[in-house]
Amino acid sequence: MLQRPRQEIFSTIVSEMPEGVIFLDDEDVIRFCNQAAERIRGIRADKIVGRLIYTIHPAKAHPRIRELLASLKSGVVATSNRVVKVHQRHFENTYSAVRDADGEYLGTLLISRDITEKKRLSEENLQLKNPPEEDRLIACSERMRQLVELVDSVAELDSTVLVTGENGTGKERIVERLHQRSLRADRPLVRVNCAALPENLIESELFGHLRGSFTGAVADRQGQFVSADGGTLFLDEIAELPLGSQAKLLRAIQEKLVQPVGGRREVRVDVRIVVATNRDLTAEVEAGSFRQDLFYRLNVIHFDVPPLRQRPEDIIPLAEIFIEHFCRQMKRPLKLLAPEVQVLLQNHPLPGNVRQLKHAMERAVALGQGELLLPNDLPADLLSQEQMEAVGIRCAYRPGESLKQIMGHHEREILLQALEYHRGRRNETAAALAISRKNLWEKLHRHALSAPP
Repeated sequence: MLQRPRQEIFSTIVSEMPEGVIFLDDEDVIRFCNQAAERIRGIRADKIVGRLIYTIHPAKAHPRIRELLASLKSGVVATSNRVVKVHQRHFENTYSAVRDADGEYLGTLLISRDITEKKRLSEENLQLKNPPEEDRLIACSERMRQLVELVDSVAELDSTVLVTGENGTGKERIVERLHQRSLRADRPLVRVNCAALPENLIESELFGHLRGSFTGAVADRQGQFVSADGGTLFLDEIAELPLGSQAKLLRAIQEKLVQPVGGRREVRVDVRIVVATNRDLTAEVEAGSFRQDLFYRLNVIHFDVPPLRQRPEDIIPLAEIFIEHFCRQMKRPLKLLAPEVQVLLQNHPLPGNVRQLKHAMERAVALGQGELLLPNDLPADLLSQEQMEAVGIRCAYRPGESLKQIMGHHEREILLQALEYHRGRRNETAAALAISRKNLWEKLHRHALSAPP
Protein backbone atom coordinates (compact mmCIF):
# COMPACT_ATOMS: atom_id res chain seq x y z
CA MET A 1 0.00 0.00 0.00
CA LEU A 2 1.40 3.35 -1.03
CA GLN A 3 1.98 5.82 1.81
CA ARG A 4 0.11 9.08 1.24
CA PRO A 5 2.08 12.34 1.57
CA ARG A 6 2.06 13.73 5.12
CA GLN A 7 0.73 17.11 3.96
CA GLU A 8 -2.22 15.40 2.24
CA ILE A 9 -3.01 13.46 5.44
CA PHE A 10 -2.94 16.64 7.53
CA SER A 11 -5.15 18.41 4.98
CA THR A 12 -7.67 15.55 5.10
CA ILE A 13 -7.74 15.59 8.92
CA VAL A 14 -8.39 19.34 9.08
CA SER A 15 -11.02 19.15 6.34
CA GLU A 16 -12.94 16.44 8.21
CA MET A 17 -12.74 18.03 11.65
CA PRO A 18 -16.15 18.79 13.27
CA GLU A 19 -14.76 22.16 14.40
CA GLY A 20 -14.73 25.06 11.99
CA VAL A 21 -11.16 25.96 10.99
CA ILE A 22 -10.14 29.20 9.27
CA PHE A 23 -6.55 30.37 8.79
CA LEU A 24 -5.57 34.00 8.16
CA ASP A 25 -2.16 34.99 6.90
CA ASP A 26 -0.06 37.82 8.38
CA GLU A 27 -2.07 40.37 6.36
CA ASP A 28 -5.43 39.09 7.70
CA VAL A 29 -6.36 37.40 4.41
CA ILE A 30 -8.31 34.12 4.65
CA ARG A 31 -6.15 31.29 3.23
CA PHE A 32 -8.06 28.22 4.38
CA CYS A 33 -11.64 27.35 5.37
CA ASN A 34 -12.76 23.77 6.07
CA GLN A 35 -16.22 22.25 5.52
CA ALA A 36 -17.33 22.70 9.14
CA ALA A 37 -16.51 26.41 8.94
CA GLU A 38 -18.57 26.63 5.75
CA ARG A 39 -21.58 25.15 7.56
CA ILE A 40 -21.13 27.37 10.62
CA ARG A 41 -20.69 30.56 8.60
CA GLY A 42 -23.26 29.65 5.99
CA ILE A 43 -20.91 30.54 3.15
CA ARG A 44 -18.79 28.54 0.68
CA ALA A 45 -15.01 28.49 1.09
CA ASP A 46 -14.39 29.58 -2.50
CA LYS A 47 -16.37 32.77 -1.77
CA ILE A 48 -14.14 33.89 1.13
CA VAL A 49 -10.65 32.38 0.57
CA GLY A 50 -8.37 35.15 -0.67
CA ARG A 51 -10.46 37.89 0.99
CA LEU A 52 -9.84 39.87 4.18
CA ILE A 53 -11.39 38.44 7.36
CA TYR A 54 -13.45 41.64 7.75
CA THR A 55 -15.55 40.77 4.71
CA ILE A 56 -17.34 37.97 6.61
CA HIS A 57 -18.18 40.17 9.61
CA PRO A 58 -20.54 43.16 9.92
CA ALA A 59 -18.88 46.58 9.95
CA LYS A 60 -19.66 47.17 13.63
CA ALA A 61 -17.42 44.21 14.53
CA HIS A 62 -14.40 45.43 12.56
CA PRO A 63 -12.80 47.58 15.33
CA ARG A 64 -12.95 44.67 17.80
CA ILE A 65 -11.44 42.24 15.26
CA ARG A 66 -8.64 44.69 14.39
CA GLU A 67 -7.87 45.14 18.10
CA LEU A 68 -7.80 41.38 18.66
CA LEU A 69 -5.56 40.64 15.66
CA ALA A 70 -3.19 43.46 16.63
CA SER A 71 -2.87 41.94 20.11
CA LEU A 72 -2.09 38.52 18.63
CA LYS A 73 0.49 39.92 16.24
CA SER A 74 2.27 41.97 18.91
CA GLY A 75 2.33 39.09 21.37
CA VAL A 76 0.23 40.86 24.02
CA VAL A 77 -1.95 37.75 23.96
CA ALA A 78 -1.25 34.30 22.50
CA THR A 79 -4.88 33.21 22.28
CA SER A 80 -8.35 34.63 22.89
CA ASN A 81 -11.76 33.01 23.37
CA ARG A 82 -15.18 34.45 22.60
CA VAL A 83 -18.67 32.96 22.55
CA VAL A 84 -20.92 34.05 19.66
CA LYS A 85 -24.45 33.23 18.55
CA VAL A 86 -25.01 32.32 14.89
CA HIS A 87 -28.34 31.12 13.46
CA GLN A 88 -29.75 30.26 16.93
CA ARG A 89 -26.67 28.20 17.83
CA HIS A 90 -23.80 29.07 20.14
CA PHE A 91 -20.14 28.77 19.18
CA GLU A 92 -16.92 29.24 21.10
CA ASN A 93 -14.38 30.93 18.83
CA THR A 94 -10.70 30.55 19.68
CA TYR A 95 -8.21 32.88 17.98
CA SER A 96 -4.57 31.74 18.25
CA ALA A 97 -1.39 33.31 16.92
CA VAL A 98 0.68 30.96 14.73
CA ARG A 99 4.45 31.56 14.86
CA ASP A 100 7.49 29.81 13.38
CA ALA A 101 10.45 28.46 15.34
CA ASP A 102 11.99 31.94 15.49
CA GLY A 103 8.83 33.49 16.89
CA GLU A 104 7.91 35.19 13.61
CA TYR A 105 4.15 35.76 13.28
CA LEU A 106 2.73 33.71 10.38
CA GLY A 107 -0.98 34.24 10.84
CA THR A 108 -4.03 33.53 12.99
CA LEU A 109 -5.86 30.23 13.42
CA LEU A 110 -9.60 30.58 14.12
CA ILE A 111 -11.34 27.47 15.48
CA SER A 112 -15.11 27.45 16.06
CA ARG A 113 -16.68 24.82 18.33
CA ASP A 114 -20.43 24.27 18.53
CA ILE A 115 -21.31 24.55 22.24
CA THR A 116 -25.09 24.78 21.82
CA GLU A 117 -25.68 21.47 23.59
CA LYS A 118 -23.18 22.34 26.29
CA LYS A 119 -24.97 25.65 26.91
CA ARG A 120 -28.35 23.91 27.01
CA LEU A 121 -27.08 21.45 29.61
CA SER A 122 -25.55 24.32 31.57
CA GLU A 123 -28.89 26.13 31.63
CA GLU A 124 -30.65 22.93 32.73
CA ASN A 125 -28.12 22.52 35.53
CA LEU A 126 -28.78 26.08 36.61
CA GLN A 127 -32.48 25.31 36.75
CA LEU A 128 -31.83 22.15 38.77
CA LYS A 129 -29.53 24.06 41.09
CA ASN A 130 -32.04 26.81 41.81
CA PRO A 131 -30.82 29.48 44.20
CA PRO A 132 -32.08 29.15 47.78
CA GLU A 133 -35.80 29.85 47.88
CA GLU A 134 -35.32 32.93 50.02
CA ASP A 135 -33.13 34.44 47.26
CA ARG A 136 -35.56 33.90 44.38
CA LEU A 137 -36.34 36.92 42.26
CA ILE A 138 -40.00 37.80 42.88
CA ALA A 139 -41.75 39.77 40.14
CA CYS A 140 -45.48 39.89 40.93
CA SER A 141 -45.69 43.67 40.44
CA GLU A 142 -45.86 45.22 36.98
CA ARG A 143 -42.68 47.27 37.53
CA MET A 144 -40.65 44.19 38.45
CA ARG A 145 -42.08 42.17 35.57
CA GLN A 146 -41.03 44.90 33.13
CA LEU A 147 -37.56 45.02 34.70
CA VAL A 148 -37.11 41.25 34.45
CA GLU A 149 -38.19 41.31 30.79
CA LEU A 150 -35.60 44.03 30.12
CA VAL A 151 -32.88 42.02 31.86
CA ASP A 152 -33.68 38.92 29.80
CA SER A 153 -33.76 40.91 26.55
CA VAL A 154 -30.19 42.24 26.95
CA ALA A 155 -28.63 39.28 28.78
CA GLU A 156 -26.82 37.93 25.71
CA LEU A 157 -25.17 41.27 24.95
CA ASP A 158 -21.74 42.19 26.28
CA SER A 159 -22.65 45.81 27.02
CA THR A 160 -21.74 47.29 30.41
CA VAL A 161 -24.69 47.45 32.83
CA LEU A 162 -25.41 49.90 35.66
CA VAL A 163 -27.86 48.69 38.33
CA THR A 164 -29.24 51.31 40.71
CA GLY A 165 -31.64 51.15 43.61
CA GLU A 166 -31.81 51.51 47.36
CA ASN A 167 -29.97 49.05 49.59
CA GLY A 168 -31.76 45.74 49.96
CA THR A 169 -33.96 46.03 46.86
CA GLY A 170 -32.50 42.92 45.20
CA LYS A 171 -29.86 44.39 42.88
CA GLU A 172 -27.69 41.31 43.32
CA ARG A 173 -30.57 39.03 42.26
CA ILE A 174 -30.88 41.10 39.05
CA VAL A 175 -27.15 40.71 38.36
CA GLU A 176 -27.34 36.95 38.93
CA ARG A 177 -30.24 36.61 36.50
CA LEU A 178 -28.37 38.71 33.92
CA HIS A 179 -25.30 36.45 34.18
CA GLN A 180 -27.24 33.17 34.19
CA ARG A 181 -29.00 34.09 30.93
CA SER A 182 -25.89 35.45 29.22
CA LEU A 183 -23.53 33.67 26.83
CA ARG A 184 -21.02 33.74 29.70
CA ALA A 185 -23.16 31.64 32.05
CA ASP A 186 -20.66 28.77 32.10
CA ARG A 187 -17.90 31.16 33.21
CA PRO A 188 -17.57 32.78 36.66
CA LEU A 189 -19.64 35.61 38.12
CA VAL A 190 -17.11 37.38 40.36
CA ARG A 191 -18.46 39.77 43.01
CA VAL A 192 -16.47 42.68 44.45
CA ASN A 193 -17.93 44.94 47.15
CA CYS A 194 -16.08 48.22 46.67
CA ALA A 195 -17.36 49.64 49.99
CA ALA A 196 -15.87 46.74 51.97
CA LEU A 197 -12.34 47.12 50.53
CA PRO A 198 -9.66 49.01 52.48
CA GLU A 199 -8.65 51.96 50.31
CA ASN A 200 -4.98 50.92 50.12
CA LEU A 201 -5.87 47.44 48.80
CA ILE A 202 -8.45 48.30 46.13
CA GLU A 203 -6.03 48.12 43.19
CA SER A 204 -4.51 44.88 44.46
CA GLU A 205 -7.99 43.35 44.78
CA LEU A 206 -9.04 44.40 41.28
CA PHE A 207 -5.81 44.03 39.31
CA GLY A 208 -3.70 41.68 41.44
CA HIS A 209 -0.14 42.17 42.69
CA LEU A 210 3.32 40.64 42.50
CA ARG A 211 5.22 39.29 45.45
CA GLY A 212 7.13 42.01 47.29
CA SER A 213 5.27 44.87 45.58
CA PHE A 214 4.21 46.22 49.00
CA THR A 215 4.40 45.28 52.66
CA GLY A 216 2.42 42.10 53.20
CA ALA A 217 2.57 40.96 49.56
CA VAL A 218 4.22 37.62 50.38
CA ALA A 219 3.07 35.93 47.16
CA ASP A 220 1.75 36.78 43.71
CA ARG A 221 -2.01 37.35 43.75
CA GLN A 222 -4.44 37.17 40.85
CA GLY A 223 -6.83 40.13 40.69
CA GLN A 224 -10.59 39.86 40.31
CA PHE A 225 -10.47 41.03 36.66
CA VAL A 226 -8.39 37.97 35.80
CA SER A 227 -10.54 35.71 38.00
CA ALA A 228 -13.59 36.82 36.00
CA ASP A 229 -11.95 36.32 32.60
CA GLY A 230 -14.56 35.04 30.15
CA GLY A 231 -17.33 35.75 32.64
CA THR A 232 -18.93 38.68 34.48
CA LEU A 233 -17.30 41.06 36.97
CA PHE A 234 -19.85 42.57 39.36
CA LEU A 235 -18.63 45.73 41.14
CA ASP A 236 -21.10 46.52 43.91
CA GLU A 237 -21.17 49.91 45.70
CA ILE A 238 -19.21 51.42 42.80
CA ALA A 239 -19.75 54.99 44.11
CA GLU A 240 -17.47 54.18 47.07
CA LEU A 241 -14.35 53.91 44.88
CA PRO A 242 -11.84 56.75 45.46
CA LEU A 243 -11.17 59.00 42.45
CA GLY A 244 -7.67 57.61 41.92
CA SER A 245 -8.97 54.06 41.66
CA GLN A 246 -11.77 55.24 39.36
CA ALA A 247 -9.21 56.44 36.80
CA LYS A 248 -7.46 53.05 36.73
CA LEU A 249 -10.77 51.21 36.56
CA LEU A 250 -11.81 53.32 33.56
CA ARG A 251 -8.66 52.38 31.66
CA ALA A 252 -9.08 48.69 32.48
CA ILE A 253 -12.65 48.73 31.17
CA GLN A 254 -11.79 50.67 28.01
CA GLU A 255 -8.58 48.87 27.08
CA LYS A 256 -9.47 45.44 28.56
CA LEU A 257 -5.95 45.41 29.98
CA VAL A 258 -4.94 45.22 33.64
CA GLN A 259 -1.54 45.73 35.22
CA PRO A 260 -0.86 44.00 38.57
CA VAL A 261 0.55 46.20 41.33
CA GLY A 262 4.33 45.97 41.08
CA GLY A 263 4.17 44.44 37.59
CA ARG A 264 5.34 45.81 34.26
CA ARG A 265 3.42 43.64 31.85
CA GLU A 266 -0.26 44.15 31.19
CA VAL A 267 -2.69 41.26 31.03
CA ARG A 268 -5.56 41.18 28.54
CA VAL A 269 -8.95 40.19 29.98
CA ASP A 270 -12.36 39.49 28.51
CA VAL A 271 -15.03 40.38 31.07
CA ARG A 272 -18.50 41.84 31.07
CA ILE A 273 -18.69 44.68 33.60
CA VAL A 274 -21.80 45.08 35.75
CA VAL A 275 -21.85 47.71 38.52
CA ALA A 276 -24.37 48.62 41.19
CA THR A 277 -24.94 51.53 43.54
CA ASN A 278 -27.59 52.98 45.81
CA ARG A 279 -26.38 56.50 45.06
CA ASP A 280 -27.35 58.97 42.33
CA LEU A 281 -24.20 58.93 40.18
CA THR A 282 -25.31 62.02 38.27
CA ALA A 283 -25.31 63.95 41.55
CA GLU A 284 -21.95 62.39 42.48
CA VAL A 285 -20.49 63.58 39.17
CA GLU A 286 -21.79 67.10 39.79
CA ALA A 287 -20.31 67.01 43.30
CA GLY A 288 -16.93 65.99 41.88
CA SER A 289 -16.75 62.68 43.74
CA PHE A 290 -17.29 60.48 40.67
CA ARG A 291 -15.57 60.77 37.30
CA GLN A 292 -17.85 61.87 34.49
CA ASP A 293 -16.02 59.78 31.86
CA LEU A 294 -16.34 56.65 34.03
CA PHE A 295 -20.04 57.34 34.57
CA TYR A 296 -20.67 57.52 30.82
CA ARG A 297 -18.63 54.34 30.28
CA LEU A 298 -20.69 52.47 32.88
CA ASN A 299 -24.12 53.86 32.06
CA VAL A 300 -24.61 51.95 28.79
CA ILE A 301 -27.60 49.87 29.91
CA HIS A 302 -29.36 51.02 33.08
CA PHE A 303 -31.58 48.94 35.38
CA ASP A 304 -33.32 50.77 38.23
CA VAL A 305 -34.65 48.37 40.87
CA PRO A 306 -37.70 49.91 42.61
CA PRO A 307 -37.97 49.85 46.42
CA LEU A 308 -40.57 47.60 48.04
CA ARG A 309 -42.84 50.54 48.89
CA GLN A 310 -43.30 51.08 45.14
CA ARG A 311 -44.16 47.42 44.50
CA PRO A 312 -46.36 46.32 47.41
CA GLU A 313 -47.63 43.34 45.38
CA ASP A 314 -44.22 41.70 45.95
CA ILE A 315 -44.15 42.08 49.76
CA ILE A 316 -46.38 39.20 50.88
CA PRO A 317 -45.00 36.65 48.33
CA LEU A 318 -41.47 37.55 49.49
CA ALA A 319 -42.46 37.27 53.16
CA GLU A 320 -44.03 33.86 52.58
CA ILE A 321 -40.88 32.57 50.85
CA PHE A 322 -38.74 33.77 53.77
CA ILE A 323 -41.09 32.18 56.30
CA GLU A 324 -41.00 28.86 54.46
CA HIS A 325 -37.21 28.98 54.32
CA PHE A 326 -36.69 29.82 58.00
CA CYS A 327 -39.30 27.30 59.17
CA ARG A 328 -37.44 24.59 57.29
CA GLN A 329 -34.04 25.85 58.51
CA MET A 330 -35.19 26.02 62.16
CA LYS A 331 -37.18 22.77 61.87
CA ARG A 332 -40.41 24.53 62.83
CA PRO A 333 -43.92 23.78 61.55
CA LEU A 334 -44.88 26.04 58.65
CA LYS A 335 -46.30 29.35 59.97
CA LEU A 336 -48.71 31.75 58.32
CA LEU A 337 -48.99 35.52 58.36
CA ALA A 338 -51.96 36.82 60.30
CA PRO A 339 -54.19 39.13 58.21
CA GLU A 340 -53.30 42.16 60.36
CA VAL A 341 -49.58 41.47 59.81
CA GLN A 342 -50.11 41.34 56.05
CA VAL A 343 -51.82 44.73 56.17
CA LEU A 344 -49.06 46.12 58.40
CA LEU A 345 -46.29 44.94 56.05
CA GLN A 346 -47.99 46.24 52.90
CA ASN A 347 -48.46 49.67 54.47
CA HIS A 348 -45.00 49.98 56.03
CA PRO A 349 -42.37 51.99 54.07
CA LEU A 350 -39.77 49.23 54.70
CA PRO A 351 -36.71 51.48 54.30
CA GLY A 352 -34.45 48.41 54.41
CA ASN A 353 -36.47 46.81 51.59
CA VAL A 354 -36.11 43.05 50.97
CA ARG A 355 -33.25 42.69 53.44
CA GLN A 356 -35.27 44.27 56.25
CA LEU A 357 -38.27 42.09 55.40
CA LYS A 358 -36.10 38.95 55.44
CA HIS A 359 -34.61 39.79 58.84
CA ALA A 360 -38.09 40.52 60.20
CA MET A 361 -39.42 37.14 59.04
CA GLU A 362 -36.42 35.36 60.55
CA ARG A 363 -37.15 36.96 63.93
CA ALA A 364 -40.86 36.25 63.66
CA VAL A 365 -40.29 32.56 62.92
CA ALA A 366 -37.74 32.29 65.73
CA LEU A 367 -39.92 33.96 68.40
CA GLY A 368 -43.45 33.19 67.18
CA GLN A 369 -45.28 30.71 69.45
CA GLY A 370 -48.37 29.80 67.46
CA GLU A 371 -49.30 28.79 63.94
CA LEU A 372 -49.99 32.43 63.02
CA LEU A 373 -47.32 35.14 63.06
CA LEU A 374 -48.76 38.12 64.95
CA PRO A 375 -47.70 41.78 65.24
CA ASN A 376 -45.84 41.18 68.51
CA ASP A 377 -43.64 38.64 66.68
CA LEU A 378 -42.26 41.41 64.46
CA PRO A 379 -39.24 43.58 65.33
CA ALA A 380 -40.06 46.95 66.88
CA ASP A 381 -38.87 48.93 63.87
CA LEU A 382 -41.84 47.59 61.89
CA LEU A 383 -44.34 48.79 64.48
CA SER A 384 -45.61 52.29 65.19
CA GLN A 385 -45.50 53.68 68.74
CA GLU A 386 -49.20 52.91 69.12
CA GLN A 387 -48.73 49.35 67.88
CA MET A 388 -45.77 48.81 70.22
CA GLU A 389 -47.82 49.99 73.17
CA ALA A 390 -50.72 47.82 72.07
CA VAL A 391 -48.57 44.67 72.11
CA GLY A 392 -46.74 45.65 75.31
CA ILE A 393 -43.37 46.65 73.84
CA ARG A 394 -41.81 49.78 75.36
CA CYS A 395 -39.04 51.77 73.73
CA ALA A 396 -36.65 51.32 76.67
CA TYR A 397 -37.04 47.53 76.96
CA ARG A 398 -38.09 44.94 74.40
CA PRO A 399 -39.11 41.56 75.85
CA GLY A 400 -37.39 38.65 74.15
CA GLU A 401 -34.34 40.69 73.12
CA SER A 402 -30.90 40.74 74.69
CA LEU A 403 -29.18 43.92 75.79
CA LYS A 404 -26.98 43.71 72.69
CA GLN A 405 -30.07 43.55 70.45
CA ILE A 406 -31.72 46.47 72.26
CA MET A 407 -28.54 48.56 71.93
CA GLY A 408 -28.49 47.60 68.27
CA HIS A 409 -31.76 49.49 67.75
CA HIS A 410 -30.12 52.62 69.18
CA GLU A 411 -27.07 52.08 66.96
CA ARG A 412 -29.35 51.82 63.94
CA GLU A 413 -30.97 55.16 64.76
CA ILE A 414 -27.60 56.89 65.27
CA LEU A 415 -26.30 55.52 61.96
CA LEU A 416 -29.41 56.71 60.14
CA GLN A 417 -29.08 60.20 61.60
CA ALA A 418 -25.38 60.36 60.75
CA LEU A 419 -26.05 59.31 57.16
CA GLU A 420 -28.76 61.93 56.82
CA TYR A 421 -26.46 64.62 58.26
CA HIS A 422 -23.67 63.76 55.81
CA ARG A 423 -26.11 63.33 52.89
CA GLY A 424 -25.36 59.66 52.46
CA ARG A 425 -21.61 60.13 51.92
CA ARG A 426 -20.16 57.07 53.58
CA ASN A 427 -16.54 58.18 53.68
CA GLU A 428 -17.53 61.34 55.57
CA THR A 429 -19.90 59.41 57.82
CA ALA A 430 -17.24 56.84 58.73
CA ALA A 431 -14.68 59.57 59.48
CA ALA A 432 -17.17 61.49 61.66
CA LEU A 433 -18.00 58.33 63.64
CA ALA A 434 -14.27 57.42 63.89
CA ILE A 435 -14.76 54.01 62.25
CA SER A 436 -13.41 52.53 59.01
CA ARG A 437 -15.31 52.46 55.73
CA LYS A 438 -15.46 48.67 55.99
CA ASN A 439 -16.80 48.79 59.57
CA LEU A 440 -19.48 51.30 58.51
CA TRP A 441 -20.51 49.11 55.59
CA GLU A 442 -20.81 46.07 57.87
CA LYS A 443 -23.02 48.00 60.30
CA LEU A 444 -25.25 49.33 57.51
CA HIS A 445 -25.59 45.83 56.08
CA ARG A 446 -26.45 44.39 59.50
CA HIS A 447 -29.13 47.01 60.16
CA ALA A 448 -30.51 46.87 56.57
CA LEU A 449 -29.97 50.60 56.16
CA SER A 450 -29.89 52.55 52.89
CA ALA A 451 -27.83 55.71 52.63
CA PRO A 452 -30.15 58.65 51.82
CA PRO A 453 -29.57 60.28 48.43
